[in-house]
Amino acid sequence: MTLTFLIVIWATTLAAFVAMLIYRGHLAEHETRLYLSEGEPTCFHSDSHPAIRRIKIVHPVCLCTGGLTLLMTLALAGFWISQRLS
Repeated sequence: MTLTFLIVIWATTLAAFVAMLIYRGHLAEHETRLYLSEGEPTCFHSDSHPAIRRIKIVHPVCLCTGGLTLLMTLALAGFWISQRLS
């Protein structure tokens, strides 16, 4: 029962992490297309563009969900190993 609960939580955090990575990749692709189409951006332009602001907001969320996924993976593996040994 506990193993099933841990797997559900792990799958949820993994899905959130993958979704955030996909979203961040989409924003980075949009930012690259913007720079290629407009030429050399100024310093003011790079800080004020909405895609860059979103990337700066999404980056810590990606780090948190990735860290949480890593912790859940380790907890799941530890619980599974301890269950198999006993």
